[in-house]
Amino acid sequence: MSLSFDTFATSYDRELKDSLRSFYIKDISLFAEYKIKKVASILSLKPSNILEFGCGTGRNSSFMQKWFPESRIYGCDISEKSLEIARSMNPSVHYDTITNTADLSRYKQPFDCIFVSNVFHHIPFNEHQIWLDALFGILSNNGNIFIFEHNPYNPITKFIFKNSKIDKGATMLYPSYCYNLLKRANFKKIKRKYSLFFTWRNTVFEFIEQLFWWFPLGAQYYLQGEKNSSYL
Repeated sequence: MSLSFDTFATSYDRELKDSLRSFYIKDISLFAEYKIKKVASILSLKPSNILEFGCGTGRNSSFMQKWFPESRIYGCDISEKSLEIARSMNPSVHYDTITNTADLSRYKQPFDCIFVSNVFHHIPFNEHQIWLDALFGILSNNGNIFIFEHNPYNPITKFIFKNSKIDKGATMLYPSYCYNLLKRANFKKIKRKYSLFFTWRNTVFEFIEQLFWWFPLGAQYYLQGEKNSSYL
């Protein structure tokens, strides 16, 4: 990892707010919910089991429970201190400390959806493919993975990223790079879309964002890949 997230376990939200203060963004929860809402709108079948890989302090967990009320929610992270906070905030979510790919084998049930939000840019480059291959292995047949990352083509995102204490030592990942990671891991039906063109969230702005998914200036982008046994 580019830094120890134990250090930021109790101050993560504050550091995130500080990094966005110059752009008058006060409600950081919108960055969490918009992603979960987008995943929920894409999946035609609601997943039985969802894993958030790199869940941190569980900021996304409450929104997962909101948009996937019938699903069993799991989270894993390398930071035990972060998970302590996550457990206190979301007692119905099952959290695990994961320090290497072998730890993923403790999950006996396959996941129908794996959600990864701004995690891979903190993982060393030489481990990216190893982790993604391992995540492929714990998906159910026809299960989906969603990977959200900061968009290096967006100048505002680049500025925030460069000056963020949370992202110190990290490197932004280009969409084509992440696409190829998914392809090498044997994911199929891979989709790449740009998102978060607006910090304001309502039906109008969300509709406009859907029309411009192809325009590479959204603050973030995401990739969706499917584990389809018929291709294996």
